[in-house]
Amino acid sequence: MEPQAQTPELERLFDIYEAFVQGRLACIPAYFHEDGWYRTSGVFPGMRERYVGHDELAEFWHAATEPWESLQIEVGHTTARGEDVVAQIWLSGRGRESQVEVKGVEAGHLVRFRELKIVEFLAFPTWEEALSQLGR
Repeated sequence: MEPQAQTPELERLFDIYEAFVQGRLACIPAYFHEDGWYRTSGVFPGMRERYVGHDELAEFWHAATEPWESLQIEVGHTTARGEDVVAQIWLSGRGRESQVEVKGVEAGHLVRFRELKIVEFLAFPTWEEALSQLGR
């Protein structure tokens, strides 16, 4: 499904997804404010609830992508309000060691930007949960 509305923030989010699946850790300072943070959805075991600052974000980024031989993110619905965006995504991939394929695991993201850099990135198990937090 194609994203509905294009805003600079949504375009930036799509760039971040691409950098993430490619494992480009060096991009983190370009995408996140130095005190920006990521809150996990709790779906994947072994992850902390929150990662703050560039060093911790790099730690999360590595921990989240390292187990995958291949990883894809497909974007579904998107909504933007000011500098805040919500995206519905589906994760698919193949485990590096297990070779198990995972297809279409849904997640929702609420991402708050300031001057096109992320200050808050919140992951939710579903699009609806992320959307319900927009504007709060």
